[in-house]
Amino acid sequence: MKTFWMKTTILGLLVFVLVSLVITKVVVSTEEEWVVIEEKYFPERKGWNPVGIRSGEILDVSKRNPSCAMKFDNGRTFSVDCDKYLDFTVGEKVKIVSIENNKVKLRRK
Repeated sequence: MKTFWMKTTILGLLVFVLVSLVITKVVVSTEEEWVVIEEKYFPERKGWNPVGIRSGEILDVSKRNPSCAMKFDNGRTFSVDCDKYLDFTVGEKVKIVSIENNKVKLRRK
């Protein structure tokens, strides 16, 4: 009888670990999403607000140091590192890896 309870306990722990891994995978996969770049914004001069490449729209940035930004097909606009994401093009499909302080990290296919 003792072996039955030990096997049941081990099986319960394994099921718990499996459920925890599945839940973690679902949460992580929803955080990382594939999006298409709709617009890129770059400041024309130092200290000026970023301007859209295609639309010419001026992005209102309330920070002291305006940086580059990208607008995605999910309707959200995030700041990006100007030098790191310079070669990304409008219409390109990318994956949002993480968002920290409204600054996004991207990954290509």
